[in-house]
Amino acid sequence: MALSKLLLSVLLCGATPSLAQTSFDPPGGCLNVIDVSPSKGLGESGAGGISINYLHEAFQSEQFSLGAGIGYNHHRKYQFSALPIFLSTHYFFLDRRFSPFVNLRAGGFVMLNKKNAGTNEKYSLSKEKQGLSLYLSPSIGIKMHLTPDIGISASITDEAYLVKAFHTEKHTYKNQLIHSLGLNIGVFFQIKGW
Repeated sequence: MALSKLLLSVLLCGATPSLAQTSFDPPGGCLNVIDVSPSKGLGESGAGGISINYLHEAFQSEQFSLGAGIGYNHHRKYQFSALPIFLSTHYFFLDRRFSPFVNLRAGGFVMLNKKNAGTNEKYSLSKEKQGLSLYLSPSIGIKMHLTPDIGISASITDEAYLVKAFHTEKHTYKNQLIHSLGLNIGVFFQIKGW
């Protein structure tokens, strides 16, 4: 009995360092994510749509990465498309095969086209040309590695775009953040030493 406990202790002590040396978020490497997010509008002026994004982040530590990204978004009710360009950061709570994470994307967007403009109705945009404007997207989710370098992720995200939209109570166009709540599904690739 004592011999079995001793053997079990030796095996566990030997296994622990090897587990600690396996890193799923390697320092000095990078994280590349391609994701798609169908969304539904939030609040009085929110509008759903679909987003597709690509981001590239460099690992600052085993659990924290920082970088930039670009995307494409289409809002159904406002009938406009946007090209967001943003800084992005991930924090992974665990250095394991499964890990919850938080992500923040912040930057600007350029409106590519708008069809519902100047109608003085809900979900109408101003006819004025809009330059670079605010884009913000916090999210919380979970990642799962299929291999140490490839995996999938799922998160709940709130995408916010600052647009000049018709305000139904004030009967005028004013700057407002339109929000959409999305389910973000992504594929990620980690490259060591990049």
